[in-house]
Amino acid sequence: MPHKRITMTSIVLATLMLVSLFAAVSSAASASGQTMAGTGPAVASSNAQPPFPTGYNEYANYFAVDTSGTLWHTNGSGNWDSLGGVCTASPAAVSWDSSYLRLDVFVRGSDGGLWWKYYQNGWSTWHSLGGKLAAGTGPAVASWSAGRLDVFVEGTNGALYHKWYSGGAWSSWQNIGGKLTASPAATFDMSVPYPPANNIWVFVRGTDGAVWQKVWNGTAAAWSTWTSLGGQVAPNTGPAVSQTLVLFVQGTDHQLWHRNHGGSWSSWATLGGKPSEPLSTASPSAVTNPDLHTTVCVSTTSGNVWYSENDVTGLWPQYTWSSISGPP
Repeated sequence: MPHKRITMTSIVLATLMLVSLFAAVSSAASASGQTMAGTGPAVASSNAQPPFPTGYNEYANYFAVDTSGTLWHTNGSGNWDSLGGVCTASPAAVSWDSSYLRLDVFVRGSDGGLWWKYYQNGWSTWHSLGGKLAAGTGPAVASWSAGRLDVFVEGTNGALYHKWYSGGAWSSWQNIGGKLTASPAATFDMSVPYPPANNIWVFVRGTDGAVWQKVWNGTAAAWSTWTSLGGQVAPNTGPAVSQTLVLFVQGTDHQLWHRNHGGSWSSWATLGGKPSEPLSTASPSAVTNPDLHTTVCVSTTSGNVWYSENDVTGLWPQYTWSSISGPP
């Protein structure tokens, strides 16, 4: 995968008028009952406690964009909360600490820039982080420590860009090359050691339709070269990855495929189960929960959000696919 060295124009839209415009939709309820075409859900772990309602995934928080562009959130209980905004692609979300009391969510706004909202004893307002994301693509986010966020986007030139939050402040944009054709995915490897070292794994769909990987080793403080993991990813969809390095893609056959990293990558295999509705043309999302199960979620052509979990040995599907419908 060749590198591009084209500098991304970082446009910081911090005027009160634009922030108010983006946040004004927060109070506008949607009656669509489905996700926006071409967008998938995001999933992040939570600190939910039992007892759980029927069909409730006790650890996961889901985010989805409705047909008006409003971002919605649910814990799987069937109740969706509006987070407002005007979103134009799939969101990305993460919890940055072991108590799972903090949630951060990122979206591509109607201005093409990156926007950020977080939950910590209540939801913040929307904040603009600037930049320009390629049309139809959303961000990816990883967090290897409390107070640390690493966000990745496809720029308008197709290259991968990186911005990080540390010490209470955001960095400028870093161009780390490559040539993307869909939204990226990112995580840290929580398996060794724990608490996790400052490592980051990024996955993208390349121009050949395959999955490509780039890794940042905190010790070496340098990015690896791009490495192909093969496979064929459906056009306009990107990969998803959990913190235990379970990688998911929607294949060109519109089935979910996955492979695991247990010191080295396994072969590609179908997931062994799927929702009862066809998958939409959108990226999946995945997370490792505190009980070490992996949750993967997708959107379907009906506009619903579906999820499934494996067991701690990595077998799929340990549980049948469940629908939590779409935003109200």
